[in-house]
Parts: sequence; structure tokens; C-alpha cells
Amino acid sequence: MNLMSALFKIKKLLTNHDKNVWNRKHIKSVDVNNFRNDNVFVWQTRLYEEYNYFISYIYAKNIDKIQVLAKSQEDGSYGVETFEFDKKLVSRDLLDSTIEINFLSVKLGLEKITNLKILDIGAGYGRFAKRMTDSLPNSFVYCIDAIDVSRQVSKRYLSDSIAKGRVEVLSMESIAGEMPKGVSLAVNIHSFSEMSIEWVTFWVKTIFELEIDYVFVVPNGPQLTLNDGTDFSRVFQDHGYTVIAESKKYEFQEFEKFGIYPASYFLLKRLK
Repeated sequence: MNLMSALFKIKKLLTNHDKNVWNRKHIKSVDVNNFRNDNVFVWQTRLYEEYNYFISYIYAKNIDKIQVLAKSQEDGSYGVETFEFDKKLVSRDLLDSTIEINFLSVKLGLEKITNLKILDIGAGYGRFAKRMTDSLPNSFVYCIDAIDVSRQVSKRYLSDSIAKGRVEVLSMESIAGEMPKGVSLAVNIHSFSEMSIEWVTFWVKTIFELEIDYVFVVPNGPQLTLNDGTDFSRVFQDHGYTVIAESKKYEFQEFEKFGIYPASYFLLKRLK
């Protein structure tokens, strides 16, 4: 990406941030000392109760072939809301990550990829990066987020992983400079839906230019749309990506009905 044009594009998009969900009002609501509580990063018990969490825990435990629940412990830090099942602390963060990572393991065999590099776009405080690197020793995650406070708190939360050389938190300037090469998979979880279509286009173009073959997207709704209903699947199609796998977060109706925060998973592949 041309350096000057990229910097100009980023500056323009950041200037228009108030059009996104993550506007100034949203950002000011973040408690930097309790950034893992029920807030703009991750909704937790505002819609669901303990029994819903237990149902989701049973589901995650049964599909967890690569043992994310055993390998990535919930420590209850930074205000996260937890319940205790089987003498184990459980959070939405841990449950969502477990189900997502196992979906990707089934579809892509992540644990078999040598030197697995992942780009997490809209990484928030870094929950996916932590669970991924805890679970798969062959993985390395680049976290990037246009929101300054997200990058700040992710560096705190992921400090151990960063020190061990398993995670790197990228600045937005990285896009205009030296972006990582050899990335196998880009992920965007509950983030594209909260952006403007201009931001989504910018990120998809970046993914394309980095020659990343696979993209995992979890929108806020059942389809690849923004919160206002704008379809962004066309943006991927225009850059040569097509959906090769689509699944509900919970594959069984009973869990879909009673589990916490149902979602839809989309795995896209670059065909050109």
C-alpha cells in the first residue's frame, strides 16, 4: 500500500469515527481499569443469567476437541464477570473463544499449520489472541485496532504473551509501513458490523493486499451486514473472497435457544 495514500486514508477514516458504533461517546465509557467487565467490548450478563452460561459451558465443553478450556484459564482479571462450573471460572470471553477456535480447527486444521500467523482486526482488549496462543503453541497473533484505548488495554492484558513473543499489538501506522507477511488467517469478530462501510472496505482491501487466504468473520447479526443492515459481503466478493463455510455458533437448536449470545460464523477464502 502506498505510504502517503494509506496515511491519508487512515486519517480521513479516523476523522469520521463518529459515524461508527465506536464513536467518542462509546470510547469515553471504557473503564481502563475494568475493561473486561460488561461494557462496549463484551456484553456479559445484561441479557443472560447463570443457567444460560451453564448451558453454553456444557456445549463448549462437548465440542472442545483441542482443549481450549483446559489450556486457557480464566483468571477473573480486570472486572470480567464469571461463574464457577466444575470448579473452573467461566466467562463469556472464554466460552466464545473456545467455540470460535474449535470451529476454525475443524475447518482449517489450525493445530497442524506450521508457524501459524493470524491477524486479528478490531481485536479489542485481545481476548481471542490470548485464548488462541494459550491453546495452540504453533500460533502467533497480530492484534490491530483503530481505537487507541483498545490498543492500550490490550497491551496490558496481553503483556505476558507479548513478552513471550507470541503476540504483537500493531499500530495503525503499521498499515502504511511494514505490515506482517505470511499471515494465514485474518479474523474479525463482532467488529465489522460496528464500522462504517468505508472502514470495512479499507480493511478488506488491506487483507487482500497482504495476500491472506482465509478470513473468519462473526457479524452482529445472522448475515454479513453492518448494524444498520448494509450488506458488506459484496466488498469481499469484489476482492476475490467467497464464503466456503457458514455455521451457527450453536449447531443444535436447544443450545441456540438457551445459550448465551447466539451468532453466525463465516469463513471466506481468497480465490484470486
